[in-house]
Amino acid sequence: MLKKIHKVVGLSVSLIVIHLAITGIMLMYPNSFKLQDTFLSNNYLLSLYDMSQTTDVRLNKYYRNLGIVSKKVIIDDYVIDTGLEGILSLAKDKKHVFISSDKNLLLISNEEHEPKIIKKISFPFVLKQMALNSNKEVNFIDEQSIIYFLNQDFKFVPIENPLQPLEELFLVPADKAVANRYLNYVQGPGIQLLRLITDIHNGRFFGKIIMIIFTISSLAIIFLALSGTLISLNITLKKRVSRKKKNNINRKLN
Repeated sequence: MLKKIHKVVGLSVSLIVIHLAITGIMLMYPNSFKLQDTFLSNNYLLSLYDMSQTTDVRLNKYYRNLGIVSKKVIIDDYVIDTGLEGILSLAKDKKHVFISSDKNLLLISNEEHEPKIIKKISFPFVLKQMALNSNKEVNFIDEQSIIYFLNQDFKFVPIENPLQPLEELFLVPADKAVANRYLNYVQGPGIQLLRLITDIHNGRFFGKIIMIIFTISSLAIIFLALSGTLISLNITLKKRVSRKKKNNINRKLN
């Protein structure tokens, strides 16, 4: 009975044992397989690890070295977490960088060596879009198309006779090369192959169900080791008993 159970369990977990053996060998020799030096930036893999993808990188065509990755803004090579949900637009002048959602405006200093958040302001209206006037000054347009400017006291003041034309500052997707550059600022070159192989080895990559299966398989391997040992001992004991019986018979005959 024990032999039959041993065979069934062994066949059931054989593929998982092979999987664990192959990935285990790779993890034992990470330098040989270049696991630490290889990074993957496939959008599907990035999404599995809740990392930003190339499609999350947005820019404004008017500004170089200024972009958005999800909630983060990259100014030159500085990364700042804005904490804003649903960023609509970005702009800058000599003093400030403006980051806007429909409800809030974030002001970041643009004068110092290292940009820093200096103020977060709630809009007294629902923002439709930021825009530049003919003097390249930043204006704000609400849902009723009323245009505002931000005064020195950080108050929104409606403009009775706005300068025309206004150029709305839409965010556009970045091309792949630029997107990868910004992603590198935010989260490095991607997912390290060592991390991926580790997660494949322990089952985390496949989710909770596979992790449960791997756990059961690990217990099954322990069972195989113990049952194999018992079967071997049982065979050894039977052989010894058989030999003793033969020896006793031979003695009696002699």
